[in-house]
Amino acid sequence: MTHDQTVRIIDPEEEDRNEKFSSAMMGAASGQIFGLMAFFIGLVNGVMSDQQGGLINIGWGMGLFTFFTLLHFGISRKWVGSPQKPLLQESLGFFGPAFLGALLYFYASFANTDWLILGYAGGLLYVILLGKGVLFIEALPPRSRKTTYIFSPFDKEGLLIVVLIGSVLGVGVGMASHGQRGIGRGPFARTYLSEKIKNSRFQVDLLLFGMPHSYRLIQALKGAQEKGVPVRVLLTRDAASHYSRQLDSIESLHVPIRILPSALPTYVHPMALFDRRILLYGSGGWGALEPGGGNQMKMVANILSIGKIRNSQKTFDSLWGRSHTVSASPP
Repeated sequence: MTHDQTVRIIDPEEEDRNEKFSSAMMGAASGQIFGLMAFFIGLVNGVMSDQQGGLINIGWGMGLFTFFTLLHFGISRKWVGSPQKPLLQESLGFFGPAFLGALLYFYASFANTDWLILGYAGGLLYVILLGKGVLFIEALPPRSRKTTYIFSPFDKEGLLIVVLIGSVLGVGVGMASHGQRGIGRGPFARTYLSEKIKNSRFQVDLLLFGMPHSYRLIQALKGAQEKGVPVRVLLTRDAASHYSRQLDSIESLHVPIRILPSALPTYVHPMALFDRRILLYGSGGWGALEPGGGNQMKMVANILSIGKIRNSQKTFDSLWGRSHTVSASPP
C-alpha cells in the first residue's frame, strides 16, 4: 500500500468544491492580468506618445488590479480560511511600500509637477508589492484535478500574456494619440491649440510670433482664466504691432503679456507649453506672422522627450524674465 500523496484519492464532493473555487480563483487572476495589461498599455503609451495619457491608463490598470486582487484574497479566505496572524504582520513589509507607491502615483498625476515619470515608478511599485503581499498571506489552495489554472498574475504564463497583448494594444493606443506627431496647419492647429488650453489644469505658456485668426485662441484663454489656470503670453514686437486689436482683447482678459526682446536666439520659435509636460511647436497658421506660414504644428509629450520639454520651459522662463510688459515696452 502506497503512502504517496500525489495519488491520494480525493472525496468527489470535496474535489467538486475545490474545482469550483479553482475556477473562481482563475477568474480573479484573469482580472488581475487585465489590470496589468492596462498598466502595460499605459507604460507603452507613455514611452511612445503621451506621458499624461499613459498615466491615465496606468491609473485604470491600478484600479482594476486592486479590485481583482481583493476579490482574489476574498475567494482564498472563503476557500481555505483566514491567514495566520504572523503572516499578516509580516505582510506590512509589502503593503507599506505599496501604499507609498500609490501616493507617488497620485502626486505625479494630480500635482503641478513635471516629474510625471515618478508616477510610472510609483504605479509599478504599487501593483508588484500589492500583488506579492496578497499572495504572501494567502494559503496554498487544496488539491484538485490537474488543470491549467493560473492562480497568480505573476506566473510565467500570466506575465507572458501581459507583455505580448499589452505591447500590441499599447502601440495601438500610442499611435492613436497625437503625442510625438504632426497635428496639422491652419484651422487644425488653431483648434488643437485651443483645446489644449481649455484642458490645461495648472499652467499655460504661449510664445507667439503672430496670432492669425485668433478668435478660438481668445475664447480658450478666457476659459482658462475663468478656471483659474495661470496663463502667460510672450509676443514679438512685430506681432504686437500687427495684431494690436487681438492684443487688446487678450489684455482685457487680464492675461499677463510681455513683449520679447528684439534680438532673439535663432533657436527660439513659436511654442506652447501646458502644465510643464506638453509642448507644441511649429508655426503653421497659429503662431506665425503669416496665417499660412511655417511648418505644421507638432506635439511632444512622451517620456523620452522630457529633456526637450524641460529645456523649452527653461527657455520660456528665461525669456519671460528678460521681456517687458506691453505698457513698459520700449519703443
